[in-house]
Amino acid sequence: MTLSALSAPAVQAQTSAGQWRQADPVKVLVDSTADWGRILFDDLNGTNTNGIRIKTVLGSGWLLGKEADDVLDAGRKVPWPDTDYDRIVTRQGDMVTFFKGLRDFHYTEAYADLVLEIDTSLPQIYVWLMVGGNGTTTFDIVSQTTGGTIWRDVVVGNGETQQVRRVMTPQPFFRAGRAESAVVVAWLSIVIITIIFLNFPILELVARRVRRRREAESTQPDETEPVDKP
Repeated sequence: MTLSALSAPAVQAQTSAGQWRQADPVKVLVDSTADWGRILFDDLNGTNTNGIRIKTVLGSGWLLGKEADDVLDAGRKVPWPDTDYDRIVTRQGDMVTFFKGLRDFHYTEAYADLVLEIDTSLPQIYVWLMVGGNGTTTFDIVSQTTGGTIWRDVVVGNGETQQVRRVMTPQPFFRAGRAESAVVVAWLSIVIITIIFLNFPILELVARRVRRRREAESTQPDETEPVDKP
């Protein structure tokens, strides 16, 4: 079923389903000698049932090799052409895409800074990598917080349009231990307070006061006993 076969409420319902969580900002890097390429953060129907979607585009541009007719685009529900049997259909999806022209194999480097949302209810998520021509294209997703590579893949062109699905897990998109560190700090605070309490002589002071009170009471005369008169 293509996007055109889905009603607007159905698309909205499928897009909103799941437990979506915003990930830390990432930088998508694309190094390529292919004619064109794209990384699709969407399913083929544009409903994000793949478990990953673009929330915000912070910026994009060329790092190396840009020529006058090279085009770079990044965004949500960007139109793109696809072949459905013997006809061309227009789909929409969250993507980063570039186009240099047919048989244009000069080397380029491009980037897009994105804020992604991940459906954490899914054990696995996936993206589509699409390239054209004979060039080689490398896709990297890098954390802007740590600088580490979250995910990387390479597609080698064979002269025809390729569409390959790449599966990954949601966990690498979130800083490990960020939630756990708060728990550790809380438990550490409890331990420190407990140690201070146990080392403070409060129990000894209470016992000493009780002992003094008992000693004082034992030395006082009993008011119930009669007093001898002269």
